[in-house]
Amino acid sequence: MKRPRVEKFRSSQETNDGAIKVRYTDPIPAELLFIIFLRLPAKTLLRCVCVSKLWASTIRSQDFIISFQSQSRILFFVRDYHQTRFENWFFLSSQQGTSSFLSRTTSHVSDSRSRCRQPQEVNGLICCGYGTSPVIYNPTSGKSLTLPRIYVGHNVGPYVENILGYDQINEEYKVLSMTPLPGGNRSGESVIPYKEHKVFTLGSQGLWRTVECNTIHCPGTISVCINGVVYYGAYLGDHMKQLSLVRFDVRTEQFGFTNMPESVQTLSYYSSTLMNYHGKIALAYSTGYDTYELWVLEDAKEHEWSKVCFSTRSWTQPCIKFNVEGITRMGEIILTPRYGVEFYAVYYNLATKQFRKIVIEGYKSPGGVVVSWEYVEKTSSMLL
Repeated sequence: MKRPRVEKFRSSQETNDGAIKVRYTDPIPAELLFIIFLRLPAKTLLRCVCVSKLWASTIRSQDFIISFQSQSRILFFVRDYHQTRFENWFFLSSQQGTSSFLSRTTSHVSDSRSRCRQPQEVNGLICCGYGTSPVIYNPTSGKSLTLPRIYVGHNVGPYVENILGYDQINEEYKVLSMTPLPGGNRSGESVIPYKEHKVFTLGSQGLWRTVECNTIHCPGTISVCINGVVYYGAYLGDHMKQLSLVRFDVRTEQFGFTNMPESVQTLSYYSSTLMNYHGKIALAYSTGYDTYELWVLEDAKEHEWSKVCFSTRSWTQPCIKFNVEGITRMGEIILTPRYGVEFYAVYYNLATKQFRKIVIEGYKSPGGVVVSWEYVEKTSSMLL
């Protein structure tokens, strides 16, 4: 059979019978491709790089990666009330300023046998490990990686703490692991002294390496990585009573300590939250049922903090106790209800003092822990 001839025209024009012939000769302009690619999810982009060299070079360009990563999503982790680790992973994308989500994906951590007290997101990857077998998870690809087992010289049960960090200079992910002192994991103890510290570099074939930390301390908050430095709140000193902000430089693997503000009396994974506040580390601290203080570290060496106060009292929902989950790039505090059956988040604008509610349709919270923050999808498939 003779193949039909395809005609290409330099411009759109109307034929004698009224049909429109469309111009096909010129490719899509690179500027338009750039804009189109920015609207696609990372999973689709990973397939697009196989289409042509032009598409691959555009998606892998530094300008595109920076622009794409500036578009953050909202990542929700939902823990079943009767489970000991996070089973259901909900990844949702939302448009800025809207109150409904565009997409929803549910994934499961396939290899995790360790507990997960708080999922921790760093530069597109999630650290799920709370024990001797930490797990790194990529929600974009749906893949997970179980790191080599951490061998310790004494029984510590599940109390090995693992923290993920990212060094943007060398483009390296590292996991900091902390092991409690012998006899420091007795049942009923809330503050456990940690001494032995190890580091594992993702993508390497090496083993866990011991790093020096001369200050015995106990992590008391989730960690946040900003510009290659991991921050977390901790207890230290005699009887683990002194509160401090720990700084771990991912590249040099050195520790530093900054005193917490005097008004902060205790650290908790539920009542005190670390966050990235316009490039500075900040601590949101609950001072009452509906009142909060936001402490921003201005100078780590001088132990200088500034304070911002806010309240949820004017929120129209009565008798709602909120957890502070983080802050958006636009300066909105992310709040989630501690109890209830409706699954939603509340954004509070510190400048305008206005609230807006984000409802996740089609899902009811089981009453477990809900954690959310802004998440950047990974366009690179080098890791996971």
